[in-house]
Amino acid sequence: MSMERQFKSAKLQLTLVGDKHPKGAKHLLNNVANGLTSEQLDLITTAMESLTTEKCTDSNIITTEEFIAE
Repeated sequence: MSMERQFKSAKLQLTLVGDKHPKGAKHLLNNVANGLTSEQLDLITTAMESLTTEKCTDSNIITTEEFIAE
């Protein structure tokens, strides 16, 4: 029996720094599409910075995969 790796889900974690959070606050966005591009990431971080008036200093994409028996 062979196993195949398959994308299951992804989350985007942004760290935003500002007056209220000088050490940074982490914000988790669920249900990120597989294959998020750098242009899409730039759009999301720009929108978050605009909405919160804080600066995005870090981003992480957290993916979950599952193994499927063939």
